[in-house]
Amino acid sequence: MNFKQFGVLLSVSTILGINVIATKVLAAEPSITFGEALVGSGSNCNVEDQLAGEDGRSLSIVLDNFSAFSGDRKKCILRVQTFIPSGFIVQNVQVLYQGTTEVERGSKGTSLSRTYSFSGGALGQAVARPKTTKFTSDKAFAEQDEITVIAATGLCSGGGQGLLGINLIAQSSSGSSIFVDTADINAGDVLISFDLKRC
Repeated sequence: MNFKQFGVLLSVSTILGINVIATKVLAAEPSITFGEALVGSGSNCNVEDQLAGEDGRSLSIVLDNFSAFSGDRKKCILRVQTFIPSGFIVQNVQVLYQGTTEVERGSKGTSLSRTYSFSGGALGQAVARPKTTKFTSDKAFAEQDEITVIAATGLCSGGGQGLLGINLIAQSSSGSSIFVDTADINAGDVLISFDLKRC
């Protein structure tokens, strides 16, 4: 896929970019390592590409076909392996969603629901209630979630592997549509920020 084709692709499918960026990047600090991003069973999206960021703390994932039109309910389940370096723990995670929604007069609008899960121990335990944002008019949106992380016991002795899970549901009603997309693949439309600290 090249950038000349990008505009055409947006007209027939949705592009989802994910950037995972630490809030503090210090040259002396080791990088987070990310495994292959996978889409869970029953998802209405596909992983198109995966690009590592230059800062050692970021990952861009390009998803294809995540949108909902006129009464559709679409689901996207993402799973990413994360390897936290020894001597560091995750404090908090912020997730910013960007996209667009179109709502005709008389429509009940659209919504974007999301839930989170951490497993495998190295990320600690996520404390976040399920969240839903409803949209009743045409707009470009930016919704940010704050996830508190409780460090796993003994994590600092060896860092380790954890699994980050994000479950998204895009819901539309008659006369409405919602896209989690962007024309700028580098900007991304979901921004996940890890707040790391030394043990």
